[in-house]
Amino acid sequence: MRRSLFAAALPLLLTVSIGRVIAAQQHPLSPLITQHCLDCHDAETRTAGIDLATLLQQPVQEAAPRNLWIRIEEVIRKREMPPPDQPPLSDPELTSVADWFWQTYVLRDGRPHIGTTPLRRLTRYELQNTLEDVLAISLRPAWSSTLTGTIEQSRFAGMIPSDIPGNSGFDNDAQRLESLRPPLQQIADAIHFALQQFSQDPAAVQAVLKVPEIPVAASELESREFLLAFLQRVLRVDRDSVHEQTAVWHELYLNHVLTSRDSRRSLLHIFEMILVSPEFLYRLEGSRNQPEPYPVSGHELATRLSCFLWSSAPDAELRQLAEDGRLLQEDVLLQQVDRMLNSPRRLSLAENFAGQWLGFAELLSSDDYFRDERWNRETYDEILYFCDELIRADRSLFDLVQSDWAYRRDSGVDPADGSTAIIARADRPDVYADVLATRQPPRKRTRNNYFPPLLVKSQQDTGGGILTSPAIMRITAAKNRTSPIRRGVWVLNTLIGKRLEPPADVPPLDEARAALAVKQNPTVAELLQQHVSRAECISCHKAIDPLGLGLENFDSFGEWRDIYPDAAPVVARGIMPNGSTFETPGQMQTLLHELYQQEIAENFVRQMYAYALGRALEPHDRVSLKRIMTAVAAEEYRVTSVIRQIVLSDQFRMRQDAEDP
Repeated sequence: MRRSLFAAALPLLLTVSIGRVIAAQQHPLSPLITQHCLDCHDAETRTAGIDLATLLQQPVQEAAPRNLWIRIEEVIRKREMPPPDQPPLSDPELTSVADWFWQTYVLRDGRPHIGTTPLRRLTRYELQNTLEDVLAISLRPAWSSTLTGTIEQSRFAGMIPSDIPGNSGFDNDAQRLESLRPPLQQIADAIHFALQQFSQDPAAVQAVLKVPEIPVAASELESREFLLAFLQRVLRVDRDSVHEQTAVWHELYLNHVLTSRDSRRSLLHIFEMILVSPEFLYRLEGSRNQPEPYPVSGHELATRLSCFLWSSAPDAELRQLAEDGRLLQEDVLLQQVDRMLNSPRRLSLAENFAGQWLGFAELLSSDDYFRDERWNRETYDEILYFCDELIRADRSLFDLVQSDWAYRRDSGVDPADGSTAIIARADRPDVYADVLATRQPPRKRTRNNYFPPLLVKSQQDTGGGILTSPAIMRITAAKNRTSPIRRGVWVLNTLIGKRLEPPADVPPLDEARAALAVKQNPTVAELLQQHVSRAECISCHKAIDPLGLGLENFDSFGEWRDIYPDAAPVVARGIMPNGSTFETPGQMQTLLHELYQQEIAENFVRQMYAYALGRALEPHDRVSLKRIMTAVAAEEYRVTSVIRQIVLSDQFRMRQDAEDP
């Protein structure tokens, strides 16, 4: 019986062995993978669902193998594989993987390239900003120092479904926007609403059309001039194209006014048609249909720049520089970056980029995190002001993780008790304009007044940066309790850029609590230790747990605590993966900065780069990314240096049309 079973299994065993031999003959990495990886990742074992034996026999440029090779190269490059209990790869082996991957996926025909440039549609946030700027109106609630009990939302934004983030992590992701059918009816309704606001605002009409109101009986020449003035603000194209478009739209206007007998009504009708056209809703660029990268036009670069820094349309100065070609000059381009960072519109970098990346935008948009108007506005503003301060005072990106300053809500700062020292602006001079200066607090303090946050000296035990801010503590906590695992994962994913995939069949925390029932009041650390007692969990939790435990002094709303509700003492000490120990959140932040400095810097650059390009980064972006990192390091990792280097990159200033081979 045993011999017959062996005989039956022999063909299968031979097939597996032959498959390994064939793979070894086909792929340059086969010897390395056969020696180090196939015991766990062949067709039979498929640990983590990965079959490398089959992968080795597939063409590397196919979509599925490509994505898996990217994943494999990442874990090998970061020395996460082979696992700690297996012999590590030698330096020559690591070099062979890096060289093969670089030649296969980073370069094309041995040369750098930028990848196919995707088509992008304006997001809801960009559409609102753009309409406000081109129509000279306001579509969002004005900032108010009066508390009403609710957080007022933009009526315009409420008319359009929110955008869904894509693989880049941001809602301006071109691939995601392309995969979804645009909500055209809702967009049209919102644009109609915006035009109503415009037509009823004499100051706005004057700014756009140079008259206080649209006449009911405009002459043919006047109507053409109105359309030309409107299209010059709305279209993101050169002057000749604007005049061509004016002729087309004016013909439609003339046909419409024959029926309406009302030039005001007909002009508003044409304005609305323009604003729902692809030329406005999409960021269209000219295509040469060629595989080699080539420079974009001045107007296309102006649009890319304004969408990156302002989440809006180019203003008159950008349009003029684009028209005469000077914007394509590097020195002029950098001058415009500085000018744009001095504009109030730069707040979109804190609101839109940082708000999405760090997640604090949820404090104003999600009911899940609502406590009361004052608390939500204060905690949101703490990080909004902090992120804008990075630009305003030209600070290092590492201040996000550890700094000797922070913004704290006014209601929680009491200089009289000596615990908080307010930093005077004279001690921290501005490099760029104070774009939040218009948010003036009321002179008299009452219970219904709202005061913006204050710039203060950070306390040693809690540290600076944003990590211990109430906003981050809230969005990384469960509904009614803190979650060290959730907080640790947030730090690794969001700040360090380490992707984590939960293993299958993770035991619930309640099971861990039950397993420790023999001990009264087990600590959070003991619960976590029992929770992750499985071997496959240890490697990740060695990095996760200390980061989460180091924040246990902060409850789910970011308030400091020394004991839990059941009177058990809070223990916020831990051991970092390199063996260093800490006793306070401030000490943990210091070690976090020291241990993950390079990863934090590269992750910040990658996040902002993906946001600027409107797509997830690909292997072919590594050439530019390496140049950016080198330049940013030379300028002490200042946030403004990251911005400038992104703008100067080939990916930002050029496009490529043909598909990669």
